[in-house]
Amino acid sequence: MIYTCPMHPEIEQDRPGHCPKCGMTLEPKTIGVGDEEERKEIRSLSRKFWIALVLTIPVLFIAMGHAIPGLHAEALIPKQISKWIEFSLATPVVLWAGDFFFTRAWQSMVNRSLNMFTLIAVGVGAAYFYSAVAVIAPGIFPQSFRSSGEVGLYFEAAAVITTLVLFGQLIVLNSRSRRPQGIKLLRTLFP
Repeated sequence: MIYTCPMHPEIEQDRPGHCPKCGMTLEPKTIGVGDEEERKEIRSLSRKFWIALVLTIPVLFIAMGHAIPGLHAEALIPKQISKWIEFSLATPVVLWAGDFFFTRAWQSMVNRSLNMFTLIAVGVGAAYFYSAVAVIAPGIFPQSFRSSGEVGLYFEAAAVITTLVLFGQLIVLNSRSRRPQGIKLLRTLFP
């Protein structure tokens, strides 16, 4: 069984994996083969997406609650507590659900072929790690970084971007898994 990258057909290997150039999942050259592996990947990604979504919604609500008219988010949850809640909810989203972004980004850097995953990992990683340091060690930031005495956090950006990219990858995998049925239907139209 030979697996290849849909974007870089010159990349071929004898086992499933990811393209060293673009990070995309390698596909079997033979249609209909590798379905079980594909279903496992879809189930895994689907589970990660739904868990990430459930954890991201409260992070987004806590971080952006001030933008909802008539709602005073800080009155409901004090900032000293809400930042730790954001940190604890965003951590599994970024480090567990989005772990493959970082793996593929590292692979792209090693192979000197930067791609979408590199950009995502840099952006999400910067937002998450800056915010984590701001929660754990806020004293290292100068006064100019503070607003109302607190360092700004970007956990919601990291969590939302991770969840949206997971959703996009899930759509790609689902559409790719339906491709063999579409080809079979097209073959029935041949004269």
